[in-house]
Amino acid sequence: MNIKNIFGKNKSGLQAKLENTSLMETARWKSVYAGGGDWRYARKGGVSGQGGTRRVNSLGAAKALCSELGALCFSEQADFGFASKEVGDFAKSVLNDNGFWRCFPLFLEKMFALGAGVIKVYCENGNVCLNYIGGDRFIPTQYDEKGVYGGIIISCLERGGRRFYLHEKHEKVCNDYIISNTLFDAEKDKEIELREIFPNLQKETRVKNLKKPLFVYFRPASVNNIGDSPLGLSVFANAADILKSLDIVFDSLEREFVLGKKRIIVPVSAIKGEYGDDGKLHKFFDTNDEVYQAFSANDREELKITDTSSELRVREHIDALEELLDLLCMQTGLSAGTLSYKGGGMRTATEVLSQGTRTYRTKTAHQQLIREGLADLLENIILLGKITGALPFTLSETESTANVVFADSVMQDNSARIDNAVKLFKAGIIDKNRALMEVYGLSAEETEIVKEVTNNG
Repeated sequence: MNIKNIFGKNKSGLQAKLENTSLMETARWKSVYAGGGDWRYARKGGVSGQGGTRRVNSLGAAKALCSELGALCFSEQADFGFASKEVGDFAKSVLNDNGFWRCFPLFLEKMFALGAGVIKVYCENGNVCLNYIGGDRFIPTQYDEKGVYGGIIISCLERGGRRFYLHEKHEKVCNDYIISNTLFDAEKDKEIELREIFPNLQKETRVKNLKKPLFVYFRPASVNNIGDSPLGLSVFANAADILKSLDIVFDSLEREFVLGKKRIIVPVSAIKGEYGDDGKLHKFFDTNDEVYQAFSANDREELKITDTSSELRVREHIDALEELLDLLCMQTGLSAGTLSYKGGGMRTATEVLSQGTRTYRTKTAHQQLIREGLADLLENIILLGKITGALPFTLSETESTANVVFADSVMQDNSARIDNAVKLFKAGIIDKNRALMEVYGLSAEETEIVKEVTNNG
């Protein structure tokens, strides 16, 4: 699509250039996240590259990294606090009706991959709804050091075999909040009338005295060192070289088995011939033929069958993958071993909490921005609830706020708890009864019963 159609005629050249750069970077990150990348094709061989190209096998490290970060930051449900039960029940019902607990972890994973994600709150048929939008479908147009407060949401749709793009632009002009809709024909790349596809959709909606946008912009807690802006940056934006090396080593491991498979050299006299359907003679060595045959040869070495199989370098490849994965962890703020495929890394967010590692510090930084975003999301839900009449419009500003607490920040991992109880018992800090209570989760009465049964047995 033409960049002028996206940003509009009044966009300054510098601003359009910055936003176009952000759009292209997001497309590149999306490709890497999906298993692509500009290194995914290699020359097959042949003279002057005439053999063509082949697709390099991918380890999928970018996907694994984003999945790990998403699980660490939202592996367990969060607790939302409200000023009143009425407000809390309404907000939670909106979240449940819009599949929040199922969709938000998936949304977070893509947010880490694409550097941003947006959740829009809107009304439809009198109900408050949520729309989870990936960073590849949102273009920030208004932002400052405090965050993003204007942008374009791009939706692609098909009607009657034709493709269309709907641009929903959110912008703040003085004290007004304006939402404008523009429809484009994808094939002709030109603007068309909204009524052709959306007869009931207004071209512009203006809301007065709205303090903040009706969308929430989520981004990872990493500084954007590419565009020099407050916009989000993919967690693997600065780790492209490591991701490339991982795919090269993984591809080499697979080719080690292909090129290093068992090969046997047999004398020409042991080769049989057979005419195929194409009329050509096809030669082969029958490995199932156990009948003795006579061959004429002056040199005994000519009849020798030789095994030329080479030793597979599997261990070298695995060691290289482990080292590269640790380097990827270092570049993305995780502790060494977090992405290990041998199970040696951290498994849960609460275990990370008990260890106080680099992973925990990175997780805490990401969660701080996620917590602020969720609080804004809940406040937008309450605001739309007042507009639709589901909540009293007389709610004060204090009653319209929400508090977010992550559940995994107060829970204790079982393995860490058991390990801690054993250490305290060996050090003489707690007695056997207390250790049993901690390890097995028993009450004081149940502990006494277990001791009595053990002593009598």
